[in-house]
Amino acid sequence: MSEDPSSEPLYVPALPARRSALGAYEKSAPVVRARVAPLWTVPPRSGRDRTMGMRPRRPLDPDPVALAAHLRTTLNAIERVQGGLPAWVDTFHVEDEPGALAAAFGPGPGSTPLRPVTGVGRAPGQQTACAEAARLSGHGLGVRVFLTALPDERLRDRVRLLLDRIAFARCPVDLLLDLGAVDDEHHPAEKWALRALGLLGPLHHWRTVVVLAGSFPRTYPEDYGAPLAEAHRFDWDIWHMLVDGTHHPALRVVYGDYGADHAASADRPVDAGGGSPWGVVRYTTERTFLLARVPTRGPDHADAIRALVREIVHAEGFRGAEFSAGERWLDSCAAGGAAGGVRAGVRGSGAGGPEVWLRTGHVQHLAQVVRALRRRP
Repeated sequence: MSEDPSSEPLYVPALPARRSALGAYEKSAPVVRARVAPLWTVPPRSGRDRTMGMRPRRPLDPDPVALAAHLRTTLNAIERVQGGLPAWVDTFHVEDEPGALAAAFGPGPGSTPLRPVTGVGRAPGQQTACAEAARLSGHGLGVRVFLTALPDERLRDRVRLLLDRIAFARCPVDLLLDLGAVDDEHHPAEKWALRALGLLGPLHHWRTVVVLAGSFPRTYPEDYGAPLAEAHRFDWDIWHMLVDGTHHPALRVVYGDYGADHAASADRPVDAGGGSPWGVVRYTTERTFLLARVPTRGPDHADAIRALVREIVHAEGFRGAEFSAGERWLDSCAAGGAAGGVRAGVRGSGAGGPEVWLRTGHVQHLAQVVRALRRRP
């Protein structure tokens, strides 16, 4: 993929439009950014946690004006970090009020090729608003289909109806098949994805077809013990089974995941208060996530964090400080607690906090996935 906004991405991470993920994309190397087209999800402004793909019975945000401002601020942040490169934007969690849609899909093309996202579970007004925005901008739009069971002809008919409704836009359309959380080796995700591709692939000349899944654990796997836990990357396995298996689909399928975070990471409101006394430093290897449960407070918490980060830096799958800004931060953090405070010419850094750990995790994860995909024949 070149930096031409119309070209197909190598990798599509579904990321919440929060400072940690936005900063991670912005800090990624140009060669990584050029091959990655994120699927940004705008998180709720307030209220309870939501669930992607499930509409609430009634609007949950009590302040439509604040909601529209939240959406506009978030879209501006996405445009800034994208820097003219393409991305999809899903506003599912902030579609409570018509005013929010108007703020999101204003008239006229933007300088950054942002592609609105719709789906079969969205209101007809949202579907046509997305199509109109895509018509005005010329950047196209995404159809996000959540697979929570084995799909059948009813799903095919609903997608066909949606395609008919948005056909007036005469713009490129992308198929985003989302399997959500897949953290069990017995999950029939590959079967669901193959069935969905067989049903939906022939409906349209899709510009891009993406299969997304997330295997980062939502809760820390306590039973793994110390010092590091390990979680398998089933999302990576699913995509390989799809594209390399005996019954692989005829169309090209782009790999997608949820970065170095769990699949519900965009469902939590931005104004949710409180903080846990524990956080997680994470690292992506070829087949697993390495996880270190670290304290966020206490008189000796910085030393405890650095000691566990050193376990990651010394792990067999660590790629070295030169690989990405994520590895550099981990290496520098580990050096900060080493004897003498300086190791291999790297001055010790702070021990960070939850936002820094998550941003660091995303940075190294994006770089690792792009390298692995570029190495494929």
